[in-house]
Amino acid sequence: MTYNKAEVVTLEHDALQVLSLIRSVKNTFAPINKVPPDVLTLIPDYWEDSDMDQNLISLTHVCRSWREIFTLRPSLWARLDCTDVDKTRVYIERSRSFPLAVYISDDEDDSRWEEPFLLVVPHINRIKTLSVVAVTSQVIPVLVKNLSCRLPFLEEIVFDMEDYPLPDELFNGDLSTVRELSLGGVLTSLPWKNMSNLTTFTLHGIPKDAILLTQMLNFFESAPHIRDVHLHDSIPSSSDAPVERVVCLPHLEKLEIIAQPAHSILLNHLSIPAGASLSLEFSFSGGESPIPSYLPKSSDGLLNLSHITLINLFFGLGKRFVRLKGPSGELQILGNWTRGDDKPNTGTGSFLRSLRSQFDLSGCRWLVIQRCCFKPPSGSVTASIVYNTLLSLKNLSSLTLVRCHNLNFILALNPKENPSGTLLCPKLEEITLYIKDPDDLRVDELLGMVKGRASRDAKLSVIMVVSTGTLAPTKDVFQLRKHVSHVECKFDDALPEWDALPAQAM
Repeated sequence: MTYNKAEVVTLEHDALQVLSLIRSVKNTFAPINKVPPDVLTLIPDYWEDSDMDQNLISLTHVCRSWREIFTLRPSLWARLDCTDVDKTRVYIERSRSFPLAVYISDDEDDSRWEEPFLLVVPHINRIKTLSVVAVTSQVIPVLVKNLSCRLPFLEEIVFDMEDYPLPDELFNGDLSTVRELSLGGVLTSLPWKNMSNLTTFTLHGIPKDAILLTQMLNFFESAPHIRDVHLHDSIPSSSDAPVERVVCLPHLEKLEIIAQPAHSILLNHLSIPAGASLSLEFSFSGGESPIPSYLPKSSDGLLNLSHITLINLFFGLGKRFVRLKGPSGELQILGNWTRGDDKPNTGTGSFLRSLRSQFDLSGCRWLVIQRCCFKPPSGSVTASIVYNTLLSLKNLSSLTLVRCHNLNFILALNPKENPSGTLLCPKLEEITLYIKDPDDLRVDELLGMVKGRASRDAKLSVIMVVSTGTLAPTKDVFQLRKHVSHVECKFDDALPEWDALPAQAM
């Protein structure tokens, strides 16, 4: 039988098709292809966004079946980074009508984002997330030209710029659908009036006093359902609002303020609801009196936190933190209040005085102090400061000292040793000592304190010593069993460095 060239080509084509079909059918017997397509397409949901594009390409090149499965899931192709025209065109096509997440990042030497972004413009009504990172002002007029209208599905906005003005006409001034708003380095008067769905707001890197306090309060009033607020170096340094103006944030769950220097100007005009967590972070150094009067007072809307049940003070090198917790709220204060010489206890005494003068500590049940030095003469926490601090803790039941030179505390708790002979913390039941340096374990003073309290009908229930290694005096701790219901020694290489709160206090 003879064949001409055309017939041979046709036979070859048919044979290749049959072979391809056989391979495809054979591939269906692979264990991975027994996974239902609906389950298989969930794999990309667990990837990092940074690797998504390359991983998608890899998936669509495994086989014909996988290519069809993954290209038919529109949500996988809805993330547009506006870096390549052809890629953007393909992604828009495959995303069909699915809401889009659009990311724009310009560069002084690269304007590749503009042409891909113009392909997105006909589909702007589908934008759900818009993120713009701009180091030049070239992106602003393009955004104004194409985004001066309300976007019906827009839920998340991120603008990170370098002191560039954000035009008021963006989105026609209507952010009624937006749930998350993050502004960094922008110049804005926060002009939007309708933000009924906003729940998360982040403001960072705003030029000093670029936003007036009145504008910020107006913003909060127009976002009645806001839950999470993060303000980083963006708080006005003075108030232009009437003293009597107070904005209520009834749904607030967390307010984080990072400011330099520390102040509570904004807090004077906010009503913080019960159960909210307030975090203040600052850096303060210099001068002989390193502690400013930065602690919020009851007039700052912290009436719900007026009765403290838990105090956790961390005075390690670098940043210090204070965590106060009440029955219906929490206050965290983070900062560095050294004089510049990084002494571990610098400013501690001043802070303890400030703490007890501004808050009602009579209901405090847990006290944790970490990495604080009490040794004279370098220590700023004197016996009198310790005495006066403990004097206000009438309901304290648990005391934890982590890597502290704790002699002053132990002496103050001994009614036979403190200056007035007063029984401090009469309800104290548990003491936990985390020891790094063997010299910090003074068993004789500990034993004297236990005996002194027992003689005043204030017997301790638990004493626990946790050390990073075998301590020679540890065996002597068991002398306390004659006067304490439960004595325990444990060894742990990793002592707490941040949160040493008792489990029942969390």
